[in-house]
Amino acid sequence: MGSPKSEDLIEGALLGFNEQLSEAMAAEVIFVGCPMTPPWDDVLRVSVESLAEARKLPEKLIVVLETGGGYIETVERMVRVMRTHFAIVDFVVPNFAYSAGTVLALSGDDIWMDYHSVLGPIDPQYGSPNGNYVPGMGYLAKYQELVEKINAAPDASKVRAEVAFLVEKFDPAHLFRIEQAIEHSKTLLKAWLPKYKFKDWERRTTSGAVVSAADKQVRANQIAETLGDAAKWHSHGRGITCDDLGDEEIKLKINNYGKDAHLRTAIRNYYSLLGDYLGKRDWKAAIHTRNGFGGMQ
Repeated sequence: MGSPKSEDLIEGALLGFNEQLSEAMAAEVIFVGCPMTPPWDDVLRVSVESLAEARKLPEKLIVVLETGGGYIETVERMVRVMRTHFAIVDFVVPNFAYSAGTVLALSGDDIWMDYHSVLGPIDPQYGSPNGNYVPGMGYLAKYQELVEKINAAPDASKVRAEVAFLVEKFDPAHLFRIEQAIEHSKTLLKAWLPKYKFKDWERRTTSGAVVSAADKQVRANQIAETLGDAAKWHSHGRGITCDDLGDEEIKLKINNYGKDAHLRTAIRNYYSLLGDYLGKRDWKAAIHTRNGFGGMQ
């Protein structure tokens, strides 16, 4: 028998922390720390199927989520995978889940955050020529700004530079794809929020009035439109806290795990060791369950 390696010890500790969080929340636990892009939907499918085949707990899945966003089509596939195998899916956001990651989190039956956690506006990303993912909201906002300036000019000669820039830099087909992605995101939220997040919402907190299916749909529509308003949020990385989500404008109930010392410790132990280990291995993304790492990059 050889000497133990540091990687083996840390990965053993990660499995222990995964189990502790699983016990604290009475559910299977999966860490999803990756972009919402292929092939991560396939990696997730393999990991979720493996959990489901040998499940130890009821049909509930806790997703510890951290992502900068990605493609809404990938999110839709991920949700289909999780909902095929688990009746209840909750999301824990210890740090951030932006853009398409926000849409993923809002597909949950419940969302758990603390004072430091943030979601973001709906801001579809696209691949740039240098291989990076660029926020679509900024692209769309700049296009609208240039169009307004050109249309407002009394003399076309005064905006030649803007016209030239518009013609050279903006692709109508690309603009259409961004607009369609935003609308796709809104459509999914309008379907998922009433079906999952609002399923147990039966009475209004203040008045005690009965909540109808139509009421749930109206609230879902309002949330989708607010989070998809490019003019309101301005930035892809704009953080929306649990307090912001619960305010009078959005009115979305969020569970603050920071108020439960036992649960807070279980979440932070698992998340912090994962972050430290991924950094030391120079992995930018990973999926992890009680079966170990299902993917890393």
